[in-house]
Amino acid sequence: MKCSFVCLLLFFLGISNSFCQRLEIDSSKNGKFSLTEKNGLKVSGMYKNSKRCKIWTWHYPDGTLYKQIKYKKSKLIWILYFENNKAWLKINRFGKRKVIRQCNCREPEY
Repeated sequence: MKCSFVCLLLFFLGISNSFCQRLEIDSSKNGKFSLTEKNGLKVSGMYKNSKRCKIWTWHYPDGTLYKQIKYKKSKLIWILYFENNKAWLKINRFGKRKVIRQCNCREPEY
């Protein structure tokens, strides 16, 4: 874990580090992936044969959903964006957008 070593080194030197993250990853080719960024955004998902698969989820620091991306053999199938844990926009792998419900949220950043 390079990031952990770098974070520890900078901590001992007394230097503030803005890029430290907590990373949990299974050491095998198959398993779960979880990442928490310093700003609190959480990412979790599954991988198989070292490729993303199934649904990957992004959460805000307060625990509400930000987006979900479905993968099959590391290929993107669709993206869902959420507001207040309710889906409002779906984008398929070809870029076709479908507004599920109207909301006062910002356009998603790609």
